[in-house]
Amino acid sequence: MIEFRTDMADERVKICKEEGNVEGISAEDINVNDKIKVTKVKVLNEKGKEKIGKEIGTYITIEVKNIEIISKDELEKVSKVMSQQIKELIKPYKSILVVGLGNIDTTVDSIGPKVIKDLEITRHLKKYAPEFVKENAKEISGIAPGVLGTTGIETGEILKGIVEKIKPEAIIAIDALISRDVSRLFKTIQISNTGITPGAGVGNKRKEISINTMGVPVIAIGVPTLVEAATIVADSIDLIANQFDEFKELKSATKEEKYRLIKAVLEPSKFNLAVTPKEVDDLVENMKLIIAHGINYA
Repeated sequence: MIEFRTDMADERVKICKEEGNVEGISAEDINVNDKIKVTKVKVLNEKGKEKIGKEIGTYITIEVKNIEIISKDELEKVSKVMSQQIKELIKPYKSILVVGLGNIDTTVDSIGPKVIKDLEITRHLKKYAPEFVKENAKEISGIAPGVLGTTGIETGEILKGIVEKIKPEAIIAIDALISRDVSRLFKTIQISNTGITPGAGVGNKRKEISINTMGVPVIAIGVPTLVEAATIVADSIDLIANQFDEFKELKSATKEEKYRLIKAVLEPSKFNLAVTPKEVDDLVENMKLIIAHGINYA
C-alpha cells in the first residue's frame, strides 16, 4: 500500500502508475477549460482498494489553476462544474443533511463549518413556508458539529443522533484533507461516494462517517489544506538533482524512497510539520464560496 500521507485518490493513482501497477483502478481526465480539470477515479475491486488504500467507489477531483487570483466569474464557473458532479451523486435523494466538519476557530480546518453558513437551507421552509421554496427543491438541512476537543463528543455520535431524529436520505460531509503535492493546496476539491474520516487533513483521524456507521449514503467533499514537511523536502531533492550535476545520483531513488528517508529523519525530532500557504485566509474564503455555491446549484 502507498505510504505517502495523502487523502487524494488521484495522487495515489499517480503513484501506482509510476510503479506500473494500476490493477483494480480506472482513471479519466477531463479538461473543462485552461483553468479547470476534472479527474474521475474509480476503485473497482478489492485489489484496487488494497493498492491505494481507498474504499471501493468513485472519487472525483476538480483542480483549479491560479485560484489565488480567481475572478468572480471564474469562481462561479468552478462552482457550476462542481454542481454538475454533485448533482449526479445526489440525484436519487430528496432530503440531505450537509455536515461541515472541522474547527471554525482554526483557519486551515474551517472550510466545512464556513460552508454551512452560505448554504440555502430548505428543510424548515418546506415545513413552515412552502410557498418560498421551489417545487422540485431538495430538503436541505445543515450542521457544523464542532470537534471532539471542544465538544467532548465524537462527531460520529452527534451525527448518528441527528440522522436518527430527522432521517435524511443522504449526507454530504465537508472536511479538510492532506495532499502530497504543495502546489495542490486549496486548488483541488475531491468528491467521493465512500464517506469520510473527520480530522484526516489535520492528522487527527476520528471514527469514519459512512453508510456503514450512519445507515445512509455519505458523499464526501474534501479540500487539501495541508502538506507534510517530509513531502516538501522529498520533492525538493528532485529539484536539486535536476538542477545540479553533482547531485544527479539522487535521481536513482524513487519518490517514495526519498519520502520514507526524510520522514524517518524528521519524525523523531518532531519536525515533520503540517504546512499550509501563507494566504490561507483568502484561499479558505474562495473554497468556501465554491463549495457552498456548488451545493446550492446542485
